[in-house]
Amino acid sequence: MKKKKRNIHGFLGAGIMFLGVFFFIIILSLLLLMGEEPERININEDSMSSRYINTTSPITEFGDEEIEIDESVEEDKQGVLEVEEERKVLQVSDELSTEQKNSLEEKYDIEFTQDSDEKGIYVINISEETDLNALEEELDTKVETDVPVKIAADSIDWGISRIGADSVWETASGVGIKIAIIDTGIQKDHPDLVNNLTTGYDFVNNDNDATDDHGHGTHVAGITSAVLNQAGTVGVSHNAVLLPIKVLNSSGYGYLSDVAKGVYYATDNGARVINLSLGAPSDYDTLRTAIQYAANKGVLIVAAAGNDYGQPCSYPAAYDNVICVMATDKSNLLASFSNIGGDISAPGVYNYSTYLGSTYKYLSGTSMASPHVAGSAALLLSLCTDCSSSDIRTLLNETAVDLGDPGKDILFGYGLVDLTSAVSNLRDEEEPTEETPIDGSPTENPDTDTNLPSKNPHSNMEQEIIITKPLPTKAKKYVPTQEEDILVEYSLYPIVENSNLERVILYLDNDEIFSSSLQEGSYTIQANLLNHSQHWIKVVASFTDGSSSSDKIIIDMTYLKALNRGSRKSILGISTSIFDWLRIF
Repeated sequence: MKKKKRNIHGFLGAGIMFLGVFFFIIILSLLLLMGEEPERININEDSMSSRYINTTSPITEFGDEEIEIDESVEEDKQGVLEVEEERKVLQVSDELSTEQKNSLEEKYDIEFTQDSDEKGIYVINISEETDLNALEEELDTKVETDVPVKIAADSIDWGISRIGADSVWETASGVGIKIAIIDTGIQKDHPDLVNNLTTGYDFVNNDNDATDDHGHGTHVAGITSAVLNQAGTVGVSHNAVLLPIKVLNSSGYGYLSDVAKGVYYATDNGARVINLSLGAPSDYDTLRTAIQYAANKGVLIVAAAGNDYGQPCSYPAAYDNVICVMATDKSNLLASFSNIGGDISAPGVYNYSTYLGSTYKYLSGTSMASPHVAGSAALLLSLCTDCSSSDIRTLLNETAVDLGDPGKDILFGYGLVDLTSAVSNLRDEEEPTEETPIDGSPTENPDTDTNLPSKNPHSNMEQEIIITKPLPTKAKKYVPTQEEDILVEYSLYPIVENSNLERVILYLDNDEIFSSSLQEGSYTIQANLLNHSQHWIKVVASFTDGSSSSDKIIIDMTYLKALNRGSRKSILGISTSIFDWLRIF
């Protein structure tokens, strides 16, 4: 009898355990089904950290806005374009005459389209009877499908001051540099762009009126070169010339062949910088050849990484001779929609710029990040007229603010564009170095405080102001290890008895928080004021002769903010344990 009771108890225990496991699975499944599916990123989990990525940065498709379209447009290039295997592109070394094209059409059952040709690029329609192998052999070329490309961002975005453009305009602003915007065109009478515009070309409609009928190209153009006119907005390189080249239609789509033609056109019409806020997922000979042509001519090419949530850079950004740009947000985190693995990062979330109808709009995407870099390149080229594209590219990389893991990393490349440092670097190179005394004796005072850096030998000022605490990295960034008040100390260097110092002002994110008339001093910034991922601390000394000196550093709170959110939180859908899945709801 006792044995039978024990068996019954055993069955009951097993049954209860089974029901418990069953209900746990049901509840967990419901939680997963009810929760919002996290965005996924197709890269190795070890190559990223949750503290570097904004998992919520939105990218919104353009709405169905009513835009007036010129009746003369090419209808077969309008709307959302799909791959048409019968539409092919070929490139020949010599221009084809009308007779040659007629002969090829009859011989191979093909039809040349009415598209404008550029550098031997022709678009044809084929049929089932077309012998492509024979056609390629006769023309000694490769025939490719003319695949559609589209803009890298269809959505809504800030960033000129973040990259330091506004702090260098007294030194350079892009004068004499032509930037080609290969996109949906540009509104030619926009009051914030018209003074910088020159005549371009429309490869969609085959005419020289590259008017924007979408809005994307106008927005991109404003980020690079909107005019500094006390109205609207201002671009990174606000005195550069804009060359509009329309290759995308009113829906933001276009053909590979037109993009390649646009690159050739830009190169042959004096563009020093090309911006391509568009992309395709694969490599094609037609596009690669055009990009190589531009690069060989010394053109600096910048392209958007793409908005495929962590995929590698799209093409043309993926080419070695193109700068691939990722997008960051206001906290210097990687935008969740941004592709990765590129060269450099720039603001690409909620940027304000010019738009159709002489208006302005906020848009987001790597399409917005790319023109920040293109504008920066143009500005630097206007300052260093002897610099090559390679020189400018190296300068941008070496002076970028390192945002992720030390050195170049997969998420941010070399880091965030920093025009302040880049311009400072160029000016230092242009200044003559201090001559060494004939007797070889040192110029430094041995009694100088070793905590203070040496006085800049290129400066003409008697005194310079320096932030002595907290001590930043080479990238002028200080990373706190815990949330606490931060003591900021400054000093004029050197300290002199009869200084003509008038006033010292300490700023936190452009807000004045402290002032003094002393040559050295300190101020404690309360921890509750450091409530964002990044803050700028700047100290400015004004002198009675009208001169001034300044120094600034970044307080990077990103790591601490990530710890507060929970270090076990899943990373864009990649979880390390079952507990991470529960945490996201």
